Amino acid sequence: MKPKKVINFICLLSFLSLSTISIAQEGTISGKVTGEKGIPLPGVSIQIKGTNIGVITDFDGNYNINAKQGDVFIFSSIGYATKEITVNGTIVDMQMETEVSFLNEVVVSTTRKPVRKLQATTAINSIGAKEISTLKPESFTEAIQNTPGVVIDETQGRKGGFNIRGFPGGSIYATTLIDGLPVSGIASQSGSQQEFFGIDQNVQNIEVVRGAAASLFGRAAAAGAINIISKTGGTEHHGVFSLTKYSNNSRQGHQFEGETDYRADFNFNGPITDKLRYNIGGYVLEDSGIKEQFAKDRGAQVRANFDYLFSENTSLRIYGSIFNNQFQNITDAPWDLENDRIAEGWHPANAFFNDPRNLDRAFGEIGVRQGFFNTAGATEEDGTPLRDTPGANREIAKGGNIGIDFRTDLGSGWLLSDRLRYNDFSYEDINEFNFSTFYTTDATVNRFNGEAYNQNRSFITEHRLTKQIKNQNSEHNISGGLFHSNAKRDRLGLNFVYASSVAFRNPEISSSFGFSTGTFDFPQPSPTSFVSNTSSHREEVSTGVFIGDEMVFNDRLSVNVTFRYDWLRHKFNNDPEKFRESEIDFAFSDFEENELKFEDFSYSIGANYTLGKSSAVYGNFVRAFSLPGSINLTTILPDDNEVVKNFELGYRAGLGDLTIDVTMFNTKIDNRTATVFDNNLGEFVERPAGSNKIFGGELSMIYAPKAVTGLLLRGSLTIQDSEYDEFFVPLSVDTNGNTNVDQNGDLFGLQLVGSGANAGINIAGLKVQNRPPVIYNINIAYSRKTWGADFGGYTYSGGYADALNLYELPNFSEYNLGGYYIFPLGDDEQLRFSVRIKNLFDGESARQLLVGGQNTDAGLIEKQNNPTRVGRLTSAVLQNPKRVLFTVGYKF
Repeated sequence: MKPKKVINFICLLSFLSLSTISIAQEGTISGKVTGEKGIPLPGVSIQIKGTNIGVITDFDGNYNINAKQGDVFIFSSIGYATKEITVNGTIVDMQMETEVSFLNEVVVSTTRKPVRKLQATTAINSIGAKEISTLKPESFTEAIQNTPGVVIDETQGRKGGFNIRGFPGGSIYATTLIDGLPVSGIASQSGSQQEFFGIDQNVQNIEVVRGAAASLFGRAAAAGAINIISKTGGTEHHGVFSLTKYSNNSRQGHQFEGETDYRADFNFNGPITDKLRYNIGGYVLEDSGIKEQFAKDRGAQVRANFDYLFSENTSLRIYGSIFNNQFQNITDAPWDLENDRIAEGWHPANAFFNDPRNLDRAFGEIGVRQGFFNTAGATEEDGTPLRDTPGANREIAKGGNIGIDFRTDLGSGWLLSDRLRYNDFSYEDINEFNFSTFYTTDATVNRFNGEAYNQNRSFITEHRLTKQIKNQNSEHNISGGLFHSNAKRDRLGLNFVYASSVAFRNPEISSSFGFSTGTFDFPQPSPTSFVSNTSSHREEVSTGVFIGDEMVFNDRLSVNVTFRYDWLRHKFNNDPEKFRESEIDFAFSDFEENELKFEDFSYSIGANYTLGKSSAVYGNFVRAFSLPGSINLTTILPDDNEVVKNFELGYRAGLGDLTIDVTMFNTKIDNRTATVFDNNLGEFVERPAGSNKIFGGELSMIYAPKAVTGLLLRGSLTIQDSEYDEFFVPLSVDTNGNTNVDQNGDLFGLQLVGSGANAGINIAGLKVQNRPPVIYNINIAYSRKTWGADFGGYTYSGGYADALNLYELPNFSEYNLGGYYIFPLGDDEQLRFSVRIKNLFDGESARQLLVGGQNTDAGLIEKQNNPTRVGRLTSAVLQNPKRVLFTVGYKF
């Protein structure tokens, strides 16, 4: 959107809001919140009932908020009973009473209005700013590591990924939102990968919805969603600045050995005038990274929002961000299949392309083709053939966004909400993996290195009108609206192949923390071979209409019904005229285009019945749909859309010092497509596959004994069975049309379907790869006013590395230890020192074993040829090495 249009739009919204504001006598209400012994309570939430307006208390328990006489304040804090009080005067103090139940915290992502967690109709967890500060996460993914039913993958360092409730691979089943809007107009980029922005101290809390989210947030939220909620400035100026020093993971001889790795964070918020509030924060990063790479993690990010409060129920937020982030793309390492451990001589900090002495040409110097349909050579501007630098694995994202969030009370129970955001950023993505799926220590392996240069921009809007109807024994919140996004993406993909030996790194154990050191040579460009490149222009236009009713009967029964219909258009071509950034395009001799149109609906119905003051049963059913995550020139519209049906039933209660939440879920996914690598195209494509079913349960518990003030124990157990149902895997064939699998040999119990070149494996009943059947986590924390300590982490147990269930995954555990001490400096000021050790026990387990190869039957071929696994290696994505973080922070 052009600046002039943005200004005109803001002026229009301002005019509309001023015309609908009712006259109300407002003023600043202040007060102090204390505990039962009169001790000030920081971090208590004060919210005006029936609105989204709220503040939190400072270090001394004080607060200020704009409100009018007769408003009702809701005071809530973890570990204390929620209280309500009607405003009558300019000073409203509150003494909180201890209550162990954690079900009174207010959540905003399960429905279109804030509700207590006790009354939510689906499973939800909230990670607050205090917990985020303790965890010191490097990504949003790491911040949600203790959420039941969630499997995280932080092996990409600051590029995180997550999976909810055993859903199969891909980022198309869960969505990531910032303040209720998807982070991108391209659904696959708003999914379970966060790679274009970093976590910062602007975050107030993160809510994780598991289950019925698709009818609220669209077709990319069939499994659930995470909603990142930003801070809002209050009536007093507050701020925090912190500096974190990382232990250096670069070993002896690496170019980053001994360098100072740090991150500086800041956040400031408060009033500019009585009506105008600000919140601004960000970070500066300079870090050698979690593993030994050619490129550092470095960059900076700033996010800000300004809120103008016209009245109690009318506000306008203008917000934006600017970022320049370079994050490492972590690669694989050799895994010893015989001994089920990392290959001898290797360390989790190593990357495959470390030593240039071990690199060679894969097929000779082929050179760069301009495209699939044009084999002419492509060069740099000076005529030099394009070449690859394997050591440059990284992702660089540059750009920003700007948005508006407008809310107003139109009177007579009518509420209007308008949101819009414009994103514009470029990113360079370089990563690699082994073409050679199985090998030995003396082998030369072929490495596939993919480079992608992208330019993204998207415009996202949501308009919602709500009618509130309150009767004596019931309440209705009927909402309807329109969602629209228009996204464009230009991409140049360069696919290189190079050869590498599997060399030992000969580590030596040293240091009091148990870190490993060893020799390492400076990485250099390799003599590479080029396979192909793809240059494309993509457009994704999505329009959705939704309507729903959130009902409450007799203050005990809550019922939510929502319906949504979406239309989507995908266009993919290689037209140079469509490219915004001409320098990322190579001229094509042939024009190709593919346009696909989809439409489908989602609906959900959920209910919650409170059995008493602190217990409730809840359940929901959702019908959603999903679309292929990879659209290209060869994608064919499936006969039927992928349909997801999910049922959930749960019970949550506060039982004395114990709070529990137990949930059962059952999911069926029909008409699935699978992402496979097409050798002819040199990229991943979608193919029809079959269906999946998932059944499981979650039990989470929080224990906060009143007898031991400050002690908090959290834990959860998830048991899930994610398996294939009516799923067919074709066997790969050689150049002569014969299958690579010996159909008359040992199939290890697998069911062969068909014969000859059309044969395949029926994997119905087998487990979905990389989806552990057992997940448990625990956190033990003890805190006082000026100090605290915590220990916690998670374990993933069982599961398979491949769709044919021939290779079991090792158990994966990661536990962290931390502590802090606070020095009060005076009124609202403090100095905080903290230390955190990540991967405390220095685990070296594999997050994934890459035994599937380019074809799903690669593991079966290997097992037929080498059933004992003696001396055989594969590639694995390893957990991150141990690391220590020292942080000093100043807060006022």
